[in-house]
Amino acid sequence: MRLRHIRLRHAGTPAVVFALVVVAALTACSGGDKVAVKKLTAAEQLASAKAKADAATSMHLSLTSSGIPDTANGVLAAEGSGTHAPAFKGTLDARIAGFSAKVEVVAIDKLLYLKLPFTTEFTEVDPKDYNAPNPALLFAREGGVTSLMTATTNLVEGKATRSGADVLKSISGKLPGANIVKLLNFGDGAKTFDVTYGITDPGGELRSVTLVGPFFKSGTSTPVTSTYVLKLDKYGAPVEISKP
Repeated sequence: MRLRHIRLRHAGTPAVVFALVVVAALTACSGGDKVAVKKLTAAEQLASAKAKADAATSMHLSLTSSGIPDTANGVLAAEGSGTHAPAFKGTLDARIAGFSAKVEVVAIDKLLYLKLPFTTEFTEVDPKDYNAPNPALLFAREGGVTSLMTATTNLVEGKATRSGADVLKSISGKLPGANIVKLLNFGDGAKTFDVTYGITDPGGELRSVTLVGPFFKSGTSTPVTSTYVLKLDKYGAPVEISKP
């Protein structure tokens, strides 16, 4: 930045002269130097969104699905809130032995409790018996849903889209099936899955995770392509979860 020399025909007070010099200096700078803003790579955007999600004391979760074979047992949808304890409280829409039902669920760390249809009390169950994830572990900082973000390869940043009140940046990539099976307790661990993350712009919060791949087999040995969409919002909202 260079100060412009100013010649004054009439001597002014020192204060006036100083003010004129400052104004001239600011004017010289206003059209000059511009601060360059570094554009984050797709990987850096995912890392930042992961850090925000991991730092949130709680989140609300909504899970939906499509393309699930009629013969498949497992989770079709879910709704509830979770913390990084990890813990979860809400409902699961599940298909069990060919019947679809909405069940209440409380999950704390590795323990999962379901209030099954036609029962009045919660029962401790093994999620693997129901082809279902432990929803509490989705919120774990280590091995939870945000762990998928650092395991994703072939990252591509797509166009921004509007989702309700949010504008979401889209970042897509590939995930090893082993990561899917470890998190959800189902899927073809030998295959590769497509994943797309929706990140708020501005804000940089993880708002959605869309997983597409061979989660189930049909009546034959041929895998069927199904889709699960996980939405996360209400970061930091008060949540109380205790053993039923």
